[in-house]
Amino acid sequence: MASFPSPLGPIPARIRAQSAPAAAVAAIAGTQHGIVARRQLLEVGVRATTIARWTDAGHLHRLHRGVYAVGHRRLTPEGRWLAAVVAGGAAAALAGVSGCQLLGLVRRRRIDPIHVCVPNRAKRSPEGVIVHRPRSLEPRDLTRHRGIPVTTATRTIFDVASSLGPKELRVAFEQAEYLELIDRPRLIALLDGARGRRGLGELRALAGAVAIPLSETRSGLERLVLSICRTHDLPIPGINVPLLGYEVDFHWPEARFVVEADGGHHVGGRRDRDNARDIALARAGHLVRRYGAGALRDERAIAAEILEILHERLPGATPGTISSRMRA
Repeated sequence: MASFPSPLGPIPARIRAQSAPAAAVAAIAGTQHGIVARRQLLEVGVRATTIARWTDAGHLHRLHRGVYAVGHRRLTPEGRWLAAVVAGGAAAALAGVSGCQLLGLVRRRRIDPIHVCVPNRAKRSPEGVIVHRPRSLEPRDLTRHRGIPVTTATRTIFDVASSLGPKELRVAFEQAEYLELIDRPRLIALLDGARGRRGLGELRALAGAVAIPLSETRSGLERLVLSICRTHDLPIPGINVPLLGYEVDFHWPEARFVVEADGGHHVGGRRDRDNARDIALARAGHLVRRYGAGALRDERAIAAEILEILHERLPGATPGTISSRMRA
């Protein structure tokens, strides 16, 4: 099991130089999402009896064994996550759904329970924390985010595949792609050694699909169009590309087909400019189709329409060969 020397790291010299222990404790907590470890209190000169007195007085609030919130218990999610990792020991890291939330792969609807991975033989099981003991975890599967040890996005996606539904898993995977956090060779290697777990089929399909440049998109609607293309095995278009002096959201050049994901709320001068552009593109032989947020909710209908248009505009092609022809 790979590990960090400490989830918290050494206390900076500028904090150690504080003359008053209370000031040093406040400074430490300010860099650690409001939490402090008992060993750190002792390092800056706070005696064990003082720790007990501060706890009784409400200056410190015990979260886990040897882990305290400073001043109050109203911590951010990061504070609670870091406290759980510190309680798990030197080799612990945030993992699972909690790791997804920290890395921004899923929405923070809730943060309980907290998932942490620890070494196989570690006996620590902090209260209120779901502890995972993976058989192996390589150094490349660990990182830090916002000062918190956490499994990488690739490892985290692999670990949560069995607990998320297919749609949730796809959303998390595509968010990791959007953030450019997915290491496909590593993910495929992890999948090659996995057997008998729920969700592996869905994750293998995502890992084996053509990568889509989500990081190049500029809006949620644009990301949704690309997601529809991959999910329904449509050719991946060019994104935000120049065309006849304009910039279009999506372009299938061989089919001379343009898709704009604009929400359908353009009014006044903006709508006039859109109309002028659509006319100019149409006169040059390009078909323009605009989709709003409402229309994009029906993924199957959008996919069927795009496929039908590509079929019509690629003479001699059949729906089954359009994808390979466009990618060639």
